[in-house]
Amino acid sequence: MARYTARVFRPLTCLLIVCVGTAHAAVRHVPVKSGVVLKPGEAYVAQIEASKPVEIGWKAVQTNPCTTDCVEAFQVGGNNRFGFATGLGGAKIYEPADGKVAVQYKNVSQQPVTIDVYRIVRICDAESCRFLDNSKKGSWLVFKIDEFKSITTSKDGSYSVISGVAVSGRPFHFVAAWWTDDKTAFHPNCAPWIKRDVDNHTPKDQYRPYIISGQNVGDGNNIVLKSIDDCVARAPHFGVPDQNVFK
Repeated sequence: MARYTARVFRPLTCLLIVCVGTAHAAVRHVPVKSGVVLKPGEAYVAQIEASKPVEIGWKAVQTNPCTTDCVEAFQVGGNNRFGFATGLGGAKIYEPADGKVAVQYKNVSQQPVTIDVYRIVRICDAESCRFLDNSKKGSWLVFKIDEFKSITTSKDGSYSVISGVAVSGRPFHFVAAWWTDDKTAFHPNCAPWIKRDVDNHTPKDQYRPYIISGQNVGDGNNIVLKSIDDCVARAPHFGVPDQNVFK
């Protein structure tokens, strides 16, 4: 409940200021099998050798679009048996089982369906990529900031190096990665507003405690915050478990 309460601040913030967009990844679709014709009740299994999670998608390409959720997709083998049915297509990240990923696509409608199956490759083309390791899931970390000291943002705007003092009195220095490979999710970029406060020497009473929340994928004292989901000024009641607060 605390986490939900915290997030209600964000929409209000976006009403008060213009939210800055986040840099996104380049996405490439690598064909696995194209033009697969499925008769009603027929299924096709796409199989890919993989040693790590792989994102596989499909789309319906027949002339007449499906009028119902015509294709059901689910992983064959492995621990994840969750399936989904749609009419246009979809994609999902699958964990490999025995060195491979096998996904079944079944026509659950009464009309023939033609689909293309592809693997999704996301290419990090931002300056912040050198800080990011996609093999790390990260851990939730929240900065409750008393005062900003400095901010330096990369030329492409994909990351900033921010320093200051936390509410606890401890100095901090971390990399905020604004770049994301998820175009559907909202990730704020508060670098312009922090820079404004730093450059204008804004009294800290006008913004403290300032909340920045995200996933830490750094090591030790080298904090790298990605997937930033909250960036809020004057949020004294931001709900967060104590163990997830930078001190």
